[in-house]
Amino acid sequence: MQSFQKFRRFEFWFILLAFTIYITRRLFQMAGKFDRDVELAENTLRNATAARQGSIHSMWQNLAPYNHELNTILPTIAGGVFLFLAWATFHYLAYPRLQSKERKQDEIIAYLFLTVLLSTVSVFLYDYYKLYWRFKLDSSGQLIGFKVFSFFRKIHLVSNTIAVLTLIGIYEAASQFYYFLKNKFYEEPEKNYQYLDYLLVTFAMVSILVFSLTAQLPVSFWSSDLRDIVFIPLFLGIVYVGQNIFLEKVIPNISDLRSKGFSVGVTLFLTVCGLGALALQMINQIFWASNGYRGADFRVTELGLPFIFLVLAAAIAAFLRTVFFKEKLQLTELFTRKTAELSSLRSQINPHFLFNALNTLYSVSLKENAEKTADGIQKLGDMMRFMLNENNQDRIPLSKEIEYLQNYIEIQQMRIAESDKIEIKVNIQPTEREIFIAPMLLNPFIENAFKHGISFLHPSWIYITLTTDDTKLYFKVHNSLHARAEIDPEKDNNGIGLENVKKRLELIYKNRYTLDIQQSGQDFFVSLTITYW
Repeated sequence: MQSFQKFRRFEFWFILLAFTIYITRRLFQMAGKFDRDVELAENTLRNATAARQGSIHSMWQNLAPYNHELNTILPTIAGGVFLFLAWATFHYLAYPRLQSKERKQDEIIAYLFLTVLLSTVSVFLYDYYKLYWRFKLDSSGQLIGFKVFSFFRKIHLVSNTIAVLTLIGIYEAASQFYYFLKNKFYEEPEKNYQYLDYLLVTFAMVSILVFSLTAQLPVSFWSSDLRDIVFIPLFLGIVYVGQNIFLEKVIPNISDLRSKGFSVGVTLFLTVCGLGALALQMINQIFWASNGYRGADFRVTELGLPFIFLVLAAAIAAFLRTVFFKEKLQLTELFTRKTAELSSLRSQINPHFLFNALNTLYSVSLKENAEKTADGIQKLGDMMRFMLNENNQDRIPLSKEIEYLQNYIEIQQMRIAESDKIEIKVNIQPTEREIFIAPMLLNPFIENAFKHGISFLHPSWIYITLTTDDTKLYFKVHNSLHARAEIDPEKDNNGIGLENVKKRLELIYKNRYTLDIQQSGQDFFVSLTITYW
């Protein structure tokens, strides 16, 4: 989560930098073009005949309505600033609230309205105050001065605002797709997708910087190739809404075509597709009007083709999602079942150990003074804290697992400290870097060793080794083996803890672990290797 928030902050400043670079470059380009055009006009008029020498004075009169600060610098900077604010408002305020589970309608409407308002202000400030110039020629094609003019039209204000909002939506769709991929990358930490993540970010940054350094936005979005870039996402957005309705309202009731649910679903679906076709047709009319085609009349009959396309595209998408949704539902049910099984296995491990630990401490308290007993109780408290706080997590630092193992071993050593027939050797390598593993996978093997490998009547021994390298954990337990007494109440429970561990390993580290268990009449050996990265 912290890395995601850090990336979002970086994104904000990078986009601001891109806006700054683009605006600064355009200001220098327009100032340079103005100077070159004026110089060209002056040189041309100076070299003209004497009858046209007075045209230089008229040239400057032609340029009198144009003020570079008011008609170029101000609209360019103001338009860019308000456009950036519109993007930031939607990206950081409006869309996150649309995604939130607690959707506050008032806040969503307010931020969406603010996005539209800022976009409209951006387009208005640029189009209204920006003036352009071109050479003015006489009937013979000779340069005689300049003509200053404006592209501002009310229809342009509407069409360009729609285009700006669509471009903001396209950026949001691309960024959300990247966030989706980023989450997928880090769902599998054992697979190193970090370099692919860096590659995607680098590609996006280079593309944005190249655009800022070389590209130029058109005067009117609807008279350029960007028109297609605007129409396509609008069409896809309508299809997305339509297929959601078809998937949720129509398909569940398709088995009963006469049901009220089916008729309501179909009506709603067709209404959305019809309104979408109407919206596309209206935008098309705006396009024609913004390009000066006044004779383009709106005809209801022209809604038929886009309506059919929307209906077919949305219905096909919904049926395809149904196929994939079934597979996803099956995977979800499998995951839920496996999670419940894993929780059940954990609950079987903990009470069993607590029972043994408390019995051990009770025996020690009868034989030793209160100081040693207090030390044992403290270690038990640390272990219980571990099980309450850490054991319920999917991954924990290996250092905490090692601390738990050491507390357990020390408690057991209290019980056997007076016997000279028991040898305990522990070699646990401390880790210098942070390694995460599933909790309570190692202790059952040690618990099994103390349970079956210790006898106060016969020589006994337990050897424990834990080491790691860059990618793997190596764990070995080798202990003596003694026959269980006939009156032992847990004689019939042999192997339950180890079977639970095997199931957990298969669930958590499938294809990423090796477990070798060897047993003879005198000893028991376990070797476990886990690939944690």
